[in-house]
Amino acid sequence: MKTAEQINKIEAVVLYILNKFEDGTDYIKLYKIMYFAQRDFLSSFGREILPETFKARKFGPVPALTNKVIKQVEDSEVNDYPDLANFEKGITVSNKIVRAIKKCDVDYISVKERKCLDKWFDFCKDKDSLSELSALSHDKAYQAVIDRMSSDPQQDRMTRIDIAKGGGASEKILNYIHEHELIESALA
Repeated sequence: MKTAEQINKIEAVVLYILNKFEDGTDYIKLYKIMYFAQRDFLSSFGREILPETFKARKFGPVPALTNKVIKQVEDSEVNDYPDLANFEKGITVSNKIVRAIKKCDVDYISVKERKCLDKWFDFCKDKDSLSELSALSHDKAYQAVIDRMSSDPQQDRMTRIDIAKGGGASEKILNYIHEHELIESALA
């Protein structure tokens, strides 16, 4: 499970994007904006915008924790995860449309991260989720995970390195991410 700080960051990013859609958006478009921004930031700076795990699914990468929250809200399920209660109270889901019902805490999102999110919001906002955005998200990273899943369906997680490669990261950036992951692993 994610830490409270990580959940707050993911919630802030989700609300930041949703606050830009007056009437909400379908969750596939939300997921694509999140993925494209994450890929762009990772491949440019070697860092994530949000500490989210992306999984390869039929229509492209899906942010696991955000998807869990949206499904819980959509199905009006009893919250089995008290750590997610505030996140769940910040959105509504009706007919596959997600809406923010509270403002984003921008203290969790740097100016550079907001610029990247804005770039991908502008790119995606008027595109069709299934016919245009899903196809665009089926990049090298996605295909690599799909290939791994053919021999082991549990290998559906897209690593930071997978995502950065999908964004065209340089060897220098990939090495930076790799070193950072080794340090995280050693400290865990």
